[in-house]
Amino acid sequence: MSRKRKAELSDSGSEYEDASYDEKKPRKRAVRRNAKASSSSGKKRERRAAPKDVDGSDSGQEETVEAPPHGVSLHVLSHPELQREALLRWYDGVHAARGMPWRKPYQHSWDAEQKAQRAYEVWVSEIMLQQTQVATVIPYYNRWMERFPTIRDLAASDIDTVNGLWKGLGYYSRAARLLSGAQKAVREHGGRLPDNAQDMESKIPGIGRYSAGAICSIAYNQCVPVLDGNVHRLLSRLLALHAPPKAKQTLDVLWAGASAFVKDAERPGDVNQALIELGSTVCKVRDPACGACVLQPWCAAYEHQRAGREQQHASKGTKDAASSAGHAVPDIEELCTLCEPVPAGSPVTAYPMKAEKKKAREELDVVNVIEWRQHAASTERWFLLVRRPEGGLLAGLHEFPTAPNVPVTTSSSSSAHIEIADSLLSALLVSPPPSSGTRPAPPAAAAGQTARRGPSRASAGSASTSASSSSPCPSPSPGAPRVAKIVPAGDVLHVFSHIRKTYRVQWVVLEGGASDASGHPPALVQHPEFAGLGAAMPKTSKGMPPGKRRTSTNADKSRGTASAATSSSASAQATQWVRMEAVADANIGTGVMKIWRQVRALWEDDGGEPE
Repeated sequence: MSRKRKAELSDSGSEYEDASYDEKKPRKRAVRRNAKASSSSGKKRERRAAPKDVDGSDSGQEETVEAPPHGVSLHVLSHPELQREALLRWYDGVHAARGMPWRKPYQHSWDAEQKAQRAYEVWVSEIMLQQTQVATVIPYYNRWMERFPTIRDLAASDIDTVNGLWKGLGYYSRAARLLSGAQKAVREHGGRLPDNAQDMESKIPGIGRYSAGAICSIAYNQCVPVLDGNVHRLLSRLLALHAPPKAKQTLDVLWAGASAFVKDAERPGDVNQALIELGSTVCKVRDPACGACVLQPWCAAYEHQRAGREQQHASKGTKDAASSAGHAVPDIEELCTLCEPVPAGSPVTAYPMKAEKKKAREELDVVNVIEWRQHAASTERWFLLVRRPEGGLLAGLHEFPTAPNVPVTTSSSSSAHIEIADSLLSALLVSPPPSSGTRPAPPAAAAGQTARRGPSRASAGSASTSASSSSPCPSPSPGAPRVAKIVPAGDVLHVFSHIRKTYRVQWVVLEGGASDASGHPPALVQHPEFAGLGAAMPKTSKGMPPGKRRTSTNADKSRGTASAATSSSASAQATQWVRMEAVADANIGTGVMKIWRQVRALWEDDGGEPE
């Protein structure tokens, strides 16, 4: 199964939010419009002609005439069998053109186990293809099937391994849903996905109506429909449906049309794949190739475009000719009250009606890239990573310690940034350095240093200046490192589908306070608590006190990480030190990788050595 998706800009950003097109309640605005349409019996579709001068002549303004009222029968497939035959003839000639490894013909000789294996393969491809281009998915799919050839292989894995294989594909919650779905299928369904769409949708997490229809029609030959972004657009044009695209009434009409295509079909999986392929490669968002479309003879949007333009050309200067000539107005009981007005002769691309897109909310996070080294000249450098929760944005991935959604007024204050770093260090380290207000000043800033922690760099009245030179400074905790410097690293912009994130980055350098005689990094708190910061942290393991503290194991250190996890599974690692050369290979998202590159530039610009 395939479709051409809009390329992602970062970890999100697609024309279609959800390939399953989960039904949502229509917006109140749309409901009011439909109610108004019903009460006016279609009169709202009649736009007044351009005003005339007092002598009856045209005022010179170009007249815009709306398409005439139409009946609800326009939105019902008239000859689904003929359309299906034409569609399959076309698909048989193009199905292998794009070299998709998951696209295989259905075999009636398959036994239950072979069908279940096919269902797993289709499921993986469908989840990967959500909001991602086919060309991008192919290498990821091949690597995935090599690593997890069966659903049992996937179920036996863990989130860190899965995220590592998914790295770079974006929308990481999809990988988590595949893992949890596979584990439930093995645990409760004998290692197979259910063999019907209703059970698959209700019993397997992360599978909606669209995915269930795709999997069951292709792998189990069940006559169930699909409605992804491509099919939504194709059917909206085929049925000339110009209505709020996510309204329940609109989706009901489109699902009915998709169902008519596969009703009693011998090859329902191929029919569904053909609809998606046609929408992806021919009935495109822009510049649709109507001349090459096998469904053009039945396309109501194409007919409206052709007839409307012909009438407008033939009746130029004739009042309302285009709105009435050749069109029988249906009975008032048969009028469609769902569609919004559309000008006569509108192009095919006027369908579907454009959705109202919500503006992405703006958020600002303060990111602390915390580095530890034994001393200033040390060549062994470690960086602190924190694992995000299992649910929500970037689930299960690692990131640098972050204070999320910081008020703009706070984010502009250097003293506030220092306080954030203090709070994070206090929460993360078993033996944290003293807070900025009681910390002795570090050595004087070197030439070219952007900023250093200490009273000499802080503004008057800030937390950094609360300890004067005459006041005694308390001794740090035994074995605690000291803050050598804090360097602002600038902003990194990262756009998600619903959030426009600005990461305000600072590089925090710790020195000393090794956890053992071998010079390993300071011990970390296993389940840190960020008082008041709201930072994303993993949930505690069952039976494990959230405040339990533990030093890193030798096994952790030997593989380039020093974690606070107690479980042998990598998925339990909540906080960990990672060697500098291993950071880029850790399970981090695209945004964190941008941050890492920007911070590295601070010392690479100065010759590649720490100050």
